[in-house]
Order: sequence, then C-alpha cells, then structure tokens
Amino acid sequence: MSDTNLEIEEYLKQILKIEESLDESLKKGDFDIFSKSLEKRYEILKKLEQFKDNPSVKNMADKILKKDKERSQIITNKIESLKENQLTVQSSKKAMKNGYLKVEESIARHRINKSG
Repeated sequence: MSDTNLEIEEYLKQILKIEESLDESLKKGDFDIFSKSLEKRYEILKKLEQFKDNPSVKNMADKILKKDKERSQIITNKIESLKENQLTVQSSKKAMKNGYLKVEESIARHRINKSG
C-alpha cells in the first residue's frame, strides 16, 4: 500500500471516530462536544481535500452529507421541543404567579375581616 493510501486510510479512521462522537454527543444532547467534534472533522476534511478524487474519500464525503442531513433534522426537532417546553414553563409560571396573587389577596381580605 502506498504512503498516500495509508495517509488517506488514517484520516478516514479519524473521521469515523469523530462521526461516532458526533452521534453520541447528539444523542446525549452535549452540544459542546458536538461542536468540538465538528471542528475536528472540518480540520481533517481540509487535509483530505487534496485526495478528493479518491473513491474512498468520495464515499466518506457522501456518507457524511447523508448523516449530517439526519443530524440536522434531529437538531431541528430538539429545538422545536425546547420551544414547546419553554412555552409550557412560561404558562406554568404565569399560573403560579396568578395563583400566588389570589392567595395573597385572600390572606389580605382575611386580615381585613379580622381587624374589623
């Protein structure tokens, strides 16, 4: 095997590890690791650019594009879920505040009634 093929193979192995890390961090919702993994992958892809005509590199790029579309959809779904949760929390907060104000008002009325 030539030095070039060994170099390509090593880069592809690194990318596979990073792809696993991306999937795992996305699954866990750890977007800090996700972002760092994307940066690492980008650096390796820049190194692989000189081998863009190699079939293995083309195949890997196609797989990455497909997987990134899936990841993008997962992230979009998570964002929508977070928005829904935020709205629910805001509604709950308002309900608690309104409930608290009614309790305060009731206590104040009770004090007024006691004092005459």
